[in-house]
Amino acid sequence: MVNMTEKTKSLSANWYAAQLKANGFSKAVANLNRQGFQSFMPLRRKTVRHARQIGETLKPVFPGYLFIRFGERQSDWRKVNSTIGVSKLISFSQNLPAPVPQELIDSLRLRCDQKNILLPLTDLATGDRVKILSGAFSEFNGQIETLLPGDCARLLLQFMGQTTRVDIAKTELERSDV
Repeated sequence: MVNMTEKTKSLSANWYAAQLKANGFSKAVANLNRQGFQSFMPLRRKTVRHARQIGETLKPVFPGYLFIRFGERQSDWRKVNSTIGVSKLISFSQNLPAPVPQELIDSLRLRCDQKNILLPLTDLATGDRVKILSGAFSEFNGQIETLLPGDCARLLLQFMGQTTRVDIAKTELERSDV
């Protein structure tokens, strides 16, 4: 049974972004968990090519940052800045940590599986404008020409003055307004 102070504390908890030290993710998560903080880092699958071999690895959606949840009135947030693996909490004014909008965290968590791996967009359709997130065409914007079997999409890109077709995994796409 949860007492009222625990319930109130969890209701007033917000998510905050923390900048990590180089290669500090594992250390930060272990130390934050030990201190009772909840953390979240969405990951995406990325194809890597090395020495003529192709493999898949997991990369953070926001490299170098981790989301941490705690109550805004909880003075323990100062512990986060001195946690091994953490560089600092992101703050914009008065040296107080800046909360991340709950809607952003909710939408990210809904798009992730149990291991915090980002799932592909399921509602993409022909004609949608998208942005490529990684690979040789990273940051390019295009339009979906057709959806292909195997979670891929054929895009039309404007490349060097002409329209080019490129097949991209849906996991590497996000919606674009451009």
